Amino acid sequence: MLKNVRSSLSKTNFIILVSIAIVATILSVFSYQYYTFTSTKISDIASHEVETNAQIQVHDLSQILSNKFESLNNLLQTLADSPAIHNNEYKRAYTIINTRQQYSNQLTDFYMWLDKNGKMNWLSNINQSTYDKYKGTDLSYRSYFTVPRDNHIAYYSTLLESNDHVPRLYISYPVINTTAKGLSKVFTGVVVSSMRATTLGHVLQHQLFPQFNSTVGLLDRKGMVLYSSTPSFIGKNVFGKEIQSTLSSLLPKEAKDSLNKIINSSLDGGRGSGDISVHGKSSTISYEPVNINGKYFLTLYIIAPHYLTSSVTGLINQQKNFSTIIIIVIAAVGFGIACLVFLWNKRLETTVDKRTAELKTVNEQLKIHDKMQKEFINIASHEIKTPTQALLGYSELLQRHPEKSEQICDGIFRNAIRLQRLTNDILDVTKIESQTLKMDKEQFNLTNLIHTIVEDFKNDIQKKGNNIKLLYKPECDIVLEADKGRIVQVMSNILSNAVKFSKKNGGIISIDTKVQQNRNIIESDKKVLVSVKDNGTGVDPDIKPRLFTKFATKSEAGIGLGLFISKSIIEAHNGTIWAENNPDTAGAIFYFELSILSSTPLSTTKP
Repeated sequence: MLKNVRSSLSKTNFIILVSIAIVATILSVFSYQYYTFTSTKISDIASHEVETNAQIQVHDLSQILSNKFESLNNLLQTLADSPAIHNNEYKRAYTIINTRQQYSNQLTDFYMWLDKNGKMNWLSNINQSTYDKYKGTDLSYRSYFTVPRDNHIAYYSTLLESNDHVPRLYISYPVINTTAKGLSKVFTGVVVSSMRATTLGHVLQHQLFPQFNSTVGLLDRKGMVLYSSTPSFIGKNVFGKEIQSTLSSLLPKEAKDSLNKIINSSLDGGRGSGDISVHGKSSTISYEPVNINGKYFLTLYIIAPHYLTSSVTGLINQQKNFSTIIIIVIAAVGFGIACLVFLWNKRLETTVDKRTAELKTVNEQLKIHDKMQKEFINIASHEIKTPTQALLGYSELLQRHPEKSEQICDGIFRNAIRLQRLTNDILDVTKIESQTLKMDKEQFNLTNLIHTIVEDFKNDIQKKGNNIKLLYKPECDIVLEADKGRIVQVMSNILSNAVKFSKKNGGIISIDTKVQQNRNIIESDKKVLVSVKDNGTGVDPDIKPRLFTKFATKSEAGIGLGLFISKSIIEAHNGTIWAENNPDTAGAIFYFELSILSSTPLSTTKP
């Protein structure tokens, strides 16, 4: 019954939570769609406004510049038709030329009058000494002379570099004299007006509306930069290596390709516009040709950043964030109320489940502990029976055959020692598991200790008639502070295993002690690495993962407690112990590492 009620409440709470989630999702989706639609429309309107303003500006500036060039063209035409020029009335011609320069000095740099051979007759607004210097200069190789001479038409240059290395534009008109009878026309020279490229840009920049934050650019019909917001571009081809390399470092590839496409289209003499985007910021580039007498002369650009669009987008994002927060708050409140209802009914179930899980865990641990305890008791009792029965058997034999007391007493002694070791191991395991294993530390010479243990093992091996060699050649005396008896126990356990699994004939066991020689280790942090290497059967792969755990053995003799106890002893001294099979030969190597107090080479030790 209780289970059914809990199930019904859970279903109701689930339905409430799902309903709230659905409503919140619908509101969020509707809000997002509305925001997206509105922001897109507003951004489009703002972008269109920027584009329209840019197109209006470029058209107005193009007309202004065209008008200025038309005026300049008319001035040159009247100058070319002037009787003073035709009749070579130099003083009067100089006055007329200077007057033209004063009238158009906002745009022009100077006026020149060249004779029929391309040599300079006059250069406007210069003093007599300068005139004397440049009079007669041969400019017949310049295109602003050769084209009017050869074709008898006006010439509108692309960007040229003058003799003073200043980029300029030139407009020139031929001076044509008609013979008295009007039968032929005679070329007598050209009149030329010069404009600095930077002057054109400054004239245009001053015509811009500052509130639009626009910039102006000017190219000739060959793509040479007449004016740019980057002064180093002036006088260079926009598609040249230098400018294109600079653009590659400033613009993403897509934006650079879009810009080049717009410029290519503009050099056809048409009008248009395009957008480029750099790091999320857009700009509109509008262009229009500048014509003189209906002929394509220059291309004018207006670059208008979408600051208005960015500002509008920022406001839209603020509104979106505000709406999103409101929706999240509503959803959170609703979800919170539903969760409280759900938690009130869930609390009891959770508490019961938690207690049940804890009881289950404790029960599993008790089962494992009980299993381990039974396993330990069974193994220990079996191992204890073996030496006990041997002691009883030897005692009975001693009663029956007192004449063999020596041999029988030897057997009694061996089994008594075995029983003592087994008892001590069981006691040590009990202390380890109850965390009552204590270390009685003292300072002692590890080298001498190992030497004594090795000699005892040699004597024991000799008594048993085995041909196993124990090799130990220490290089220095090593002093450490540890529980001497426990270190003896560790070394004895490791050596016992090495002897047990070595060949009875031809077995070799090597013991080595090395002081870790790391330059970064200070004297008080030095360690000794003790290794015991044999050429026996090695560590069984099935045993290796649990080699230092309880009962880890495949030997019929022993219950597998020695290495478990050794590991606990070494770790109690803040050391480490491990083992590995020999990589190249048979057998295994056991290592343990401990901190030492000092080490002294044997060659300096007094006898």
